[in-house]
Order: sequence, then C-alpha cells, then structure tokens
Amino acid sequence: MPYFFKLDLKLFDKEEREITSNSVIDLFNKIACALPNQNLWKSSNIPPPILVIDEANLLNRLSYNSVEGKILLKTFLDWLVLNTKQTSHFHVVLTSSDSFFFNWIVDYLNVLHASSYIVGDLSKKEAEEYFEKHVLPRYGCKELEGKFDHVHKITGTRMLIIDKYVKEYKNSDGKLTYSKFSVFESECLKLIHGLYPRNVKYVDKSNKPLWTNNDFIKTMEVLVKAENQGYILEDDLINVIESNQVNSLVDYNFLYCRQNSNFAYDIINPSDKIILTAMNQPSLRAMEHYILNYI
Repeated sequence: MPYFFKLDLKLFDKEEREITSNSVIDLFNKIACALPNQNLWKSSNIPPPILVIDEANLLNRLSYNSVEGKILLKTFLDWLVLNTKQTSHFHVVLTSSDSFFFNWIVDYLNVLHASSYIVGDLSKKEAEEYFEKHVLPRYGCKELEGKFDHVHKITGTRMLIIDKYVKEYKNSDGKLTYSKFSVFESECLKLIHGLYPRNVKYVDKSNKPLWTNNDFIKTMEVLVKAENQGYILEDDLINVIESNQVNSLVDYNFLYCRQNSNFAYDIINPSDKIILTAMNQPSLRAMEHYILNYI
C-alpha cells in the first residue's frame, strides 16, 4: 500500500550516541501516529495488517535486573494493546515455544481478549496424512509410504520434525538411523546439560535451575514409562520431585507443560488436568536411550 512508503522514522538522531528507553517510547508514539486507523482498512475492504513477533517469550529479558528495561517492556506491551484493541491499527500474533508464555502475557497485561492457538502438534491421523500426501512427494521417498508408524516413533506428530526427518533420510540415501537424526542428537546433548544443572546457564533465564541430577533422572524415567499414555500428570510428578523442581524443568524447556486439552491434539484422551510431556518425540527417544544405556 503506497501509504506506508511515506514513513521515515528513526530510532534516534545522529547526535544521539545510544538507544534509550525514551527514544524507543518516542518511536512507538511516532509509529502509532503515522498508522492509518480502522476506517482506512474498512473503506479499502481489506483486513488490518498483522504484526508477528516470533519467540515473543524473549521479551521478558527486558525486565531482568533493570528498572528501565521493565518500564520499556510495559510501555511496549501497553502500546500493543492500544493499537490492537482501542485504535484497531493492526492485529498482533506473538509466537512462543515457552509453556508459561501465554499465562505470563495475560497476567502481565491483565487483559481478557488474548487467545491462544497451538500450531505444529497434529493428531496422529493428521500427521500421517501430512507425511503421506505432502512430505513424501516433496522429497520423492516413495519407499517410506505406509511406514508412518515407524517414522512417528522418532518424529512424533510435529510437522517441522517430520519434514526434517524425511529430508535427512533422503540426503543419506535412505540410510538414516534414529541415532544419526540431527534433532535426536541435539536432544541427547541437551539432556546431558540437564543432568548437570549447576552448569546450566541460559542468557534468557534469570532463575537458577532448582532440580538435581536425581530429579532429572526420575523425571526421564516416568516420562518414558508413560509413553503409551502420552503424558504424565503434573500433580504426579510433583509428588516425585516437588513443585519448584517441576516448574524449573518447565522453565528451562526440559518439560512441556500443557495447561488444558487444547494443547494436546497429539494425545488420545488427554486428561482435563495439567499434563507434562517431553519437549518433543526425539527428546523422549533421547531419554529412553539414556535410561537403557547409562542407568
């Protein structure tokens, strides 16, 4: 739309030497003033634009150990609310793989109009259809037709992982094994870090890990044991390693917390209680590998 080519906004002028919260806030205000209101979209018979922020959970880094950062974060999120709800300048999609992100954003903003959608975890039937009708033709792997049960055991139902597995299978001339699948290898390395929590350091985490090596092993054991069910209850794991440790494992993305059945398309008959799973199917295979070979 030609309207937007007239925008010429800068974060700071040449004489300013650094970006400050005030300069960012000023930029937000300039953008808001420059954006067309909802009347333009309606008169043009087109929907408002959508602002997509990937891995939006990283926004909370702004609030770590900085009063100025907390002010900036609150200002930015308030700006999003203003332009989506009150002035209808645009819609916002915040994507995240963090289990706690949706609760965090709703609590932080104290808003009721946010909605959560799950993308990626299909039902097994949907995943098999995606595998057979879309992925195999794309890579020309006709020999894998009818073998989704075998592939599903390592990939699960996440589209990205299914696609990546078939691509690596093709590149290996059909010789790819579980142990050589890149996502499995990555999850194995991640588990090794989890077994030594004192050495775990993530730049986007302000709290230190609260679990022990023994807590981590117990968690892997109960997850692998519950594979046929597809999940464990949060309450059950709390009885094994206590609440703070469970929350810490979720916070560090060693466990995936599903608040309700809307987060469990890949699970048959999920509980109406909060459930926990491995972060993905290759992670569960890595846990199984460790338990069988090292415990």
